[in-house]
Order: sequence, then C-alpha cells, then structure tokens
Amino acid sequence: MTINPPDPRPDQAQGPARRTLLAAGLLCAASAVGGASGWWAGRAAGRPSPSVPAGGSAVPTSPGAGWRTVAAGQDIAAAVRAGAAQILLGPGEYPVRDPIALPRGGLLRGTGQATRLVATRPMTGMVLIGAGEGTDGISVESLVLDCDQQAQSGVIVHVDGNSGNYQGEPDPVIRLDNLWVYDSTGDGMRYHGPDTRSCHTSRVRVRRAGGHGMAIEASDSWWVGCEATTLRSDSRSAGFHIAGTNNFFSDCKAWYCRDYGWHVRGTRNKFTGCESQDTRSHGWFIEYDKNAFVACVADTAGMYDVGGTPRTADGFHVLPEGNTSLVGCQAFDRQPGRHAAQQRYGFHVRPALLKSGLLVAPTGWGNLDGLVGP
Repeated sequence: MTINPPDPRPDQAQGPARRTLLAAGLLCAASAVGGASGWWAGRAAGRPSPSVPAGGSAVPTSPGAGWRTVAAGQDIAAAVRAGAAQILLGPGEYPVRDPIALPRGGLLRGTGQATRLVATRPMTGMVLIGAGEGTDGISVESLVLDCDQQAQSGVIVHVDGNSGNYQGEPDPVIRLDNLWVYDSTGDGMRYHGPDTRSCHTSRVRVRRAGGHGMAIEASDSWWVGCEATTLRSDSRSAGFHIAGTNNFFSDCKAWYCRDYGWHVRGTRNKFTGCESQDTRSHGWFIEYDKNAFVACVADTAGMYDVGGTPRTADGFHVLPEGNTSLVGCQAFDRQPGRHAAQQRYGFHVRPALLKSGLLVAPTGWGNLDGLVGP
C-alpha cells in the first residue's frame, strides 16, 4: 500500500442523474451478486417477483416480500418504514436524512463503490442494526457510507436480546461486507451490546474516522481483510479499538492513524497476520492480558507525517506479562521518504514476559533503541 498524506475530499459533483433501475438491471444485479439464492431462486420456487412500474421503483407484492429497489435520490429509510426488508440499490447517490434501521432478516445491497449513501444532517449512525433491542439475520453489502462530517458512525451494531431469532439462535448473525466508510465524526464502525455476537465483518475500509476506525466492544465475532485510518491525535483513538472478548482478527490493517494503530483492552482475542503502519503513537498498544498474536506487524510507529516524533512510540507496546503471546511478529521503521527512523523499540515488553518465553522469534530493523526493550 502506498501511503500518502491525507487525500482531499473528492469532488462530489454528480453528472446527469441516471437513476432508474429497469427490470433487466434488477435481474442482472440480483443474479450476479445473489446467485441461485437471490431473485432467480424466488422465480424457480414459484414465488412472486417484484413488479417494476414505469417510475422504475420495484414494489413487492406485500411488505417484505421479495426485493424492493430504491432509485438513487430516494429515501431508503422511508422505504424501510414502509415495509421494505430486502433492498437493492443501483449506482448513484442516496441522501440519508434519517438513520436506516433495517428490520430483522433485512438486507441492504448496493453495486459497490458506485452506490453512495451520503449523510445530509447530524445523526448517530447512517445504518443502525439492533438499536439496543433484539434482531438477527441482517446483512449490509457493497456500498459507500459517506458520513460527510454529519454522521457519528457509518454502521452501529447494538443488539440486546435474542427472543425471536431464527430457529432459536442465541446470536444475531450479522453480515457486513465490502463497505467504504468515510469521514465519520466519531467511530467509523461501532459494535456494542450484550448480544452482539457472531457478527462477521469483511472487506470494510474506514477512512478519516474522527474517533476509532472500528470500536469493538462486542464478543465472539470476526473481522477479515478490514482496514482503518483516523484523524484524532490526543491518545483517545485507534484504527481498531478492541474492548470485547473472544474475537478473531485476520489480515486487517490500521494505517495512517494519528494515534494508536491497535488498542487492545479486551481479553481472549486472536490476531493473525494483522498490521499497523504509519501511526503517530504505538502501532500496537496492548493493555489487557490473555490475547494471542501470530505473524502480526508494526511498521513505522511515531511516523513524522501523522505528527509523530522520535522515540515516543513503539511498534508493540505490551503491558501484560503473564498470558499474552507474540509469535513470529515483526516490528521495523522503514524510514519512508528517506526520513530518519523514529520508532523507539520494536517490542516494548515487561521482563516477565521475556522470561516466560512468550515473545517468540521477533524480527525487525530500524528501531532507534533496539528490537526488544526496555
């Protein structure tokens, strides 16, 4: 990944609106992204398909039955309030005036980067899942959530309760995939609530979050191939802030963070192949014990271009000393732009952790005060 200074806000001017989804477009999109389990499966099973009137907005035969298409420029939250549950969005810009609170079993699917949801006024979150009550089976896929310095978060998952879940499941089983989240005033993605479990988040890119890129107080959930950058520089934010337990993180990256890359304040979490890169403070600030790190990387903590200064930040700054292991991890300062190295230690760990053999095969280079210290 090529790291550049924070990019300016992209030009959001739109050309002539081509906002209407025709029946053929619905067929192609549903078959491409949903396969046999989507629109075609309903036809094959003899279920009624949505009709498409001249205005271009498909209407289900009854609230929640089949797909509802919402044309660009129209109100998604209003469609949900009217009974839509499975919503297909086409290319274009969708103003979000009120949070979109999807119902149980709801699905919101776009066409990727071409589908842009833009917050138009202050709100807690653009998409709310659970909102402090029980829910399950919700998916949000393939779209942009532009908080535009209006919304505190792109997505907030807050589930409390499991009554009514599919086949009596104890967990809500939420799916969030292929999302772009830009310019939140607070946390880009937020997960909390006592029953927020078995949530799978994949391929989500959070940019320029005003708080944490991802604030995770949930437990028993998965994050795969996600990344985050942040703006705050007062030791109160991180690309990934983890205060939950028994979570799994694979191939995720915090980069260009003006505070910590990863701040770990929960236990029994597993990190595999994750990285911090170009952070003002510690790449990894590990406060809580009983976590495991395998093949994780810290690249250039204390980085000058995000406000860092020499010898103020470590690649891994580890406070626990009893039941946290780091195996095959790497920490280095690559001296980007040929600037002098600034990262203090690769691994700042307690002597007891070293004595217990919990730091296994560390590697690195370019650290001002050494690979392992103090």
